[in-house]
Amino acid sequence: MFVVVLAGMGTVAYIVSFYVQGDTTTRDCAVVFGAAVWPGGEASPALRDRTYAGIDAYERGQVNCLVFSGSDSAYNKHEVDVMLDIAYKRGVAPDDIELDYKGSNTKQTILNLDTSRSYLLVSNDFHLARISLLATQREGLDFEVMGSDYLQRRYTREPFFILREAAAFWYYVLGG
Repeated sequence: MFVVVLAGMGTVAYIVSFYVQGDTTTRDCAVVFGAAVWPGGEASPALRDRTYAGIDAYERGQVNCLVFSGSDSAYNKHEVDVMLDIAYKRGVAPDDIELDYKGSNTKQTILNLDTSRSYLLVSNDFHLARISLLATQREGLDFEVMGSDYLQRRYTREPFFILREAAAFWYYVLGG
């Protein structure tokens, strides 16, 4: 039992270690991982924060293109289309955007990437440990991770998200 508790605490500490990041280098594309879409096709705070972070990296010249990856939502608007709407409102050139409608989960998004390019993988800080693990497992993938800012405030369900990430992390560590 002690080992399980220690492993759990270590995993949470590892996840939280991604909350503080250094500067990132220039990469070919920023990959923005999907998140929930709310009723009416509105971006959830997590989806909005991630999308803004990717666009901000593009506007700073850190990347030359954006890859929006996600899946269908329960509200008849695909996560990718919601991100695309935000990008168009922010003035991103359509030719600089790639759409991955088959990014049904974090692992699939990583598998869908072309290893001939380099990537800035963008998501919320609590999601970055799993992204980093899966990207490291993908042979030949050149990447860095970048956490999105919280545009309004941290999420009230963040403790749940951290526990979910800890479980998912171990699932993939053990070969899932």
